[in-house]
Amino acid sequence: MLKNETALILWGVRSQDAPPGNYSEIRIDPDHKTTELFRLNNNIRTSGICPKADPVQLRFLYTVDDPDSRQLIYIPVVDWNSTDGFMAGMALHNGMLLPKTFKYLIIPFYSFRNRRLTGFVKASYNVTPFDSFIRMATFSVEGEQFGAPGDQLYHKIRVGSDVDFRSVKMTNPVIHSIFGYYIAASNLSIAEGDSESEMRSYLQSGYTVERRSMVNPFKMLLSFEAGRLYQKTSLEFNHRLSYNGKNNGLESRFFAGAMLQNGNADPVYGFAAGGRSGREQYLYHGIFPDRFGMFPETFWSRQMTLSEGGLISPVNDSLGYSRWIFSLSLASSLPGKASLIPVKPFVNLLLNDRGTGTAGKSLLFCEAGFKAGIWDLFEIYFPLLVTGNIDEITGSLKNRIRFVFRLDALISSF
Repeated sequence: MLKNETALILWGVRSQDAPPGNYSEIRIDPDHKTTELFRLNNNIRTSGICPKADPVQLRFLYTVDDPDSRQLIYIPVVDWNSTDGFMAGMALHNGMLLPKTFKYLIIPFYSFRNRRLTGFVKASYNVTPFDSFIRMATFSVEGEQFGAPGDQLYHKIRVGSDVDFRSVKMTNPVIHSIFGYYIAASNLSIAEGDSESEMRSYLQSGYTVERRSMVNPFKMLLSFEAGRLYQKTSLEFNHRLSYNGKNNGLESRFFAGAMLQNGNADPVYGFAAGGRSGREQYLYHGIFPDRFGMFPETFWSRQMTLSEGGLISPVNDSLGYSRWIFSLSLASSLPGKASLIPVKPFVNLLLNDRGTGTAGKSLLFCEAGFKAGIWDLFEIYFPLLVTGNIDEITGSLKNRIRFVFRLDALISSF
């Protein structure tokens, strides 16, 4: 094997510059002395099929990435949901510690209750242009298939790209990015019945400004979504005023949304005043063990995804979905050393066009309480104080307790 680094660098430009010899493989920078993100194109074999292909190493559970070979990591996994029952499968991916041009995650499951295959797949290709205003462009495709009521399967496919722009100053922590996706998903209303589910198409695009810093981080998202006969746009701004050490502070979220067009007979495409349960997720966001459960019949039916209006109280079934909506949410760490306790008080305010459907006919909704749990993974919410228009819908506190379970955050890290 050729060991002369200077000759190898020349060979990378012109193969005839390599000194003569009987080599089985030639490498560029075998000792990894140069700065380079992707090293998997630095070797070539002098014979055999696919001489530029790198060796594949099978690894169980975890491995430290080897820059000179490709890893295939396999992990036995199990899952459960109320439709498919117990599922067993295997997670396959190519590592996550070092940056890679191509990344993938494949999780096939076998449902023992329904005797069929389910699962999730995601693949992405990263491009990092040199000396360009684009810092990184990611092209991705992902899909999932799981059970739905009536012995059916729901499907979702998402294809699109994310583009991060380079800051003028290297020390600037603010990142600008844009995204665009095409999504095909099973019709949620049909999936809840016994008829065969059809696929519907959606388009999403947006612009993001984000400061990824330990102190006072923020993120602003301007988004647009369109489907068959409807269009809507929204603005979301999240900010944390830091105090009391790392990850502590006053968290604020402002959301404003408006329907540009809504000629679809299905109202679920409007803006939700409260967190959406699994059966309200027409794009099948998140991982829900009881996605199609009716609130509050089971424990898992209390799971929600906080978006749009952001109320914790389950008001969507009674209020319906809005043409326009404004909301403000505040949550704070406890003062001093008490911030170590995983409890945060919160207040949610919401203004929309659906309040006239309540006895008080007020357009303003308000709730206050506390949340506890493991932040960004599992959070349970207790809305203790609510305005009369919410109390009219939900009744006692036990009918308002809900939680967020972000198991999909582990998948999004790949």
